[in-house]
Amino acid sequence: MRFLDRLIGKRREEPAAPSVATGDDAAMARARQAFDSKDYAAAWVIWRDLAERGVPRAQSNLAGLYSYGWGVPRDEAVAAAWFRRAAEAGDAIAQQNLALMYYEGRGTDGDLAEAARWYERAAAGGLADAQNMLSWMYLEGVGVARDCGVSKRWAEAAAAQGDASARCRLGQIHHNAWGVARDAAQAAHWFRLAAAQGDADAQMMLGAAFHLGLGIARDQAQALRWLTLAAGRGNELAAGFLRRVETVITPEERAAAQSLLAADAAP
Repeated sequence: MRFLDRLIGKRREEPAAPSVATGDDAAMARARQAFDSKDYAAAWVIWRDLAERGVPRAQSNLAGLYSYGWGVPRDEAVAAAWFRRAAEAGDAIAQQNLALMYYEGRGTDGDLAEAARWYERAAAGGLADAQNMLSWMYLEGVGVARDCGVSKRWAEAAAAQGDASARCRLGQIHHNAWGVARDAAQAAHWFRLAAAQGDADAQMMLGAAFHLGLGIARDQAQALRWLTLAAGRGNELAAGFLRRVETVITPEERAAAQSLLAADAAP
């Protein structure tokens, strides 16, 4: 998760808040152009002026420059201070980034409860990354009391936005009966969605489900396919299941799996 994902990623810049003047919009655009041209010093000058005048997105972007040391000496304490100003003004990206700084102990005292508090505000603002992280924190009891129900709710919110990690977690919640009745079919559904997005843990769980017939029809060709993909992405548990599949797979199923893997590898 990068501090300036919303700024430097492929997504378009969000519309400015109605309270931001048209002149500020133009200045933000100039800063963005300077940033994209790697003229970080020029971007810093513009964002600094806007930040001092109380523009939350400029405050958040200025914090990002300090967090990376782009155009200024790297200073995580200053970054956290600017993120806080933007976060308190309601900027969801700043709330998420401030939460991350608390979680990692960068420029802050590393208070995990504060991390959870800011993730919750960013999650309420609709950010899938924050929703996913908050779901994990509630599932593991990090910075908050463990609550599988709340974890599931935030995972569902992130999964609805296409977050693969949240989808995999929902599969685990249904597979392990964490706060819900065990439902192998629901688990397989979520594992399939996340696996198709490249989540290695989901690929391993989906492969195991195909091998064992848990919530999905037993299919050793699909089991070999998904376990091979998971192992290729570094999932250590996949190797054990692959050995089990090798003892039961037929030549026809192996050929089918190889065809599926070839299709997966095609551009």
